[in-house]
Amino acid sequence: MKRILPVCSILIAVAAPPALADALRCGNSLVQEGDTQGYVAEKCGEPSSKQTFTEPVYARRANGTAYEVGTTSKDVWRYKRGPGQFPAVLTFEEGVLKKLEFEKK
Repeated sequence: MKRILPVCSILIAVAAPPALADALRCGNSLVQEGDTQGYVAEKCGEPSSKQTFTEPVYARRANGTAYEVGTTSKDVWRYKRGPGQFPAVLTFEEGVLKKLEFEKK
């Protein structure tokens, strides 16, 4: 019986669903992946910095070679937060928040 309890605990921990994605608190609102740039700007205000990157988009032919089919843009917004809080870096693709990270300095 003593062996069953630790094994059951491990199985429950492994089977548990993953934790919710990170969210950024802006005032009384939470910003998370899937939100639009307009929503984030409305809730969090203007970021400390903005950068736009253009990257090529590739497709693969039947023989395995790749070729460029166009480009896509990514907007990266950085928010400096209060003392003791890590800066937030938000990456948008086509106006939608795709990645939310906190810089660990």
